[in-house]
Amino acid sequence: MMKRFFYPSLIAYLSFISLSSGQNIHTFTDTVINVSCNHLHLGSATVRVTNVVHPPYSFQWSNGLYNTNVTASTADNLEVGTYTVTITNSQDGDLATVIVNVAENPCEISAEAMFTPNGDGYNDTWFIDKSEYFPDAWLLVYNRLGQKVHEQKGLYVAWEGKDLLGAPLPDASYYYIFYPNRSDKGKLKKGCVSIVH
Repeated sequence: MMKRFFYPSLIAYLSFISLSSGQNIHTFTDTVINVSCNHLHLGSATVRVTNVVHPPYSFQWSNGLYNTNVTASTADNLEVGTYTVTITNSQDGDLATVIVNVAENPCEISAEAMFTPNGDGYNDTWFIDKSEYFPDAWLLVYNRLGQKVHEQKGLYVAWEGKDLLGAPLPDASYYYIFYPNRSDKGKLKKGCVSIVH
């Protein structure tokens, strides 16, 4: 039986297959955390027996992890890949197999909606979270008339709200296009940023 779950807060996707051979072990993969953007954090997964009839159960993971006398097993520090978990019940000789897929969450920028380049040392530049993962990026910023007011290529350098000639821009909303890779125009992120002095 193939089941699919999506956890928006974790951006975690998994699929698993439970195979039985005349046994009564029912399983559920209740948590999968994917490997984070650029492998800053490894993944984890938890598999449990849902109809605990005749414990104890043993869990053998394909990465070598082994738990016995438990009804659930959690594997940490998982790299991207597919893992097989074999669950056995020594009392009844029952057997079940679960397949867990751990993916990698994509790196995506998150840009501040506003900044205040007034020279007070607080929020003077525009912050774009995770921009450091895109060394070949291309950033374009336009005013409401569609005129280009700022452009950067390569690793993002915090923008101070100045135009192409270095003059401070007025308070307004500006529209940006961020290409993670300037050689791939098919992938981009658009948004709006406000300058407030």
